[in-house]
Amino acid sequence: MNRLHTAVCKLLKIAIPIFQAGMARATTPQLVAAVSNAGGLGIIGGLSRTPDELRNEIREVRELTDRPFGVNHVVSQMDRAAVQMTLAQRVPVLSLAWGRATDLTYQAHEAGIKVIHMVNTPEEAGQVASDGADVIIAQGTEGGGHVGTMSTMSLVPQVVDLVGAVPVLAAGGIADGRGLAAALMLGAQGALIGTRFLATPEARGRGHSKDVILNALGSQTVASKFYDDVLGIVWPGSLVRAIKHPLLDEWADRQQEWTLAAEQLRPALEAAITSGDFVLAGESAGLVHDIVPAGELVSRIAKEAEDLLGGSEDD
Repeated sequence: MNRLHTAVCKLLKIAIPIFQAGMARATTPQLVAAVSNAGGLGIIGGLSRTPDELRNEIREVRELTDRPFGVNHVVSQMDRAAVQMTLAQRVPVLSLAWGRATDLTYQAHEAGIKVIHMVNTPEEAGQVASDGADVIIAQGTEGGGHVGTMSTMSLVPQVVDLVGAVPVLAAGGIADGRGLAAALMLGAQGALIGTRFLATPEARGRGHSKDVILNALGSQTVASKFYDDVLGIVWPGSLVRAIKHPLLDEWADRQQEWTLAAEQLRPALEAAITSGDFVLAGESAGLVHDIVPAGELVSRIAKEAEDLLGGSEDD
C-alpha cells in the first residue's frame, strides 16, 4: 500500500491526503476541482459568499469533477442560510473552523456529510472531537490569515495524542513534500495547505498578490490584530498573519490606536488589499518559488513526500 494512503483517505474516499484550504473568495471551482481530480480534497471557501453564489460554486465544481470535495464555513462568522444551503446540496465534506458547532455537525451527519473541523489548541480539539467531528485539523500559527498562537510542530502531536482514533490533519507552514512527510511523522494523517495553493493559476488573486507571495520570505510575515481592528472584524481568539506591508510597519508600535484610527486607516488598507499589495499569507510563502497548476502541485507534493518516506510499503 502507498504510504500516503492514510486512514483519512479511506474515510473521505480520496487518494492523497492533501487538502486545499477553504480560503474564502480566493478559491474558485477550477481550483477546487483540480485538487480533487488530482486525488486530494479541494474545498470551496464559503466565507462572504451568499447562498446563491455558493450554490453556483458547488454546481460548477460538480460539473468539473466527480471526486469528493468540501465547503468551508467559519462558525464565528456563520451565514446560516449559506450553511443550510450547503447541507441541502449534500456536499461530500463540510469544513468548519473557529467555533464549536455541535448541532451543525449532527445535521451534517444526518445528511450523510463528513465533517472536518479546524482547531488551534488541544482544548478545542477535545471539544470538537466530543461534538463528533470526523477529522480534526490542527492549525499552527505559521499559517496565513486567521491563526492561533501555538506552533504546528507542538500542536499537531498534542492533538493526535488527545483525540485518539479521530484522524488529524496538520496545517500551518506546509507547502511541499517535506512538510507533508513531517506531518505524517508527527502522527497526522495528512496536511491542509493554504498559502501554496494561492500561487496557482486557478486561485483567484488580487492585483499582483501572487507576485507578492513569490517574493516573500517567511520572516517577512507578521501575525497581529491590525487587519481585523482596522476593518472592524470581530474574530475571537485569533491573530491575522499577512506579508509585511508599509501600513503594518508604520503602525506596528501603535496597537492601542488601531481601533481608534480605523476610519482613517480603512481606505488605505482596503486599497492595498484590492491592488494585491496587502496579502494574507503564511510563513510558507518563503517556500513558494513558482506558479504551478494546482493538480500538478498536488502530484509534486505527493511524490516528494513519498520519496522522503521511502516509497510504498511494498518496495
